[in-house]
Amino acid sequence: MTSYLTDSQCRIAQALRELTDDVGYPPSIREIAGAVGLSASTVVYHLQALERSGIVTHAPHRSRSYQARR
Repeated sequence: MTSYLTDSQCRIAQALRELTDDVGYPPSIREIAGAVGLSASTVVYHLQALERSGIVTHAPHRSRSYQARR
């Protein structure tokens, strides 16, 4: 990952990639939260920061739409 990301953001981006690769579609917020050991609201906060940084993309009003850029 890049040096300007926090440890939590790195873990979330990695979990997003791995969970997507495992099942073939993006995970839910709760699944990401469970994988990284954080609350769902904290994961949402970090995903929004990752989206602003261009690390992940998200389709508004769609569930399971966060995807990590490769």
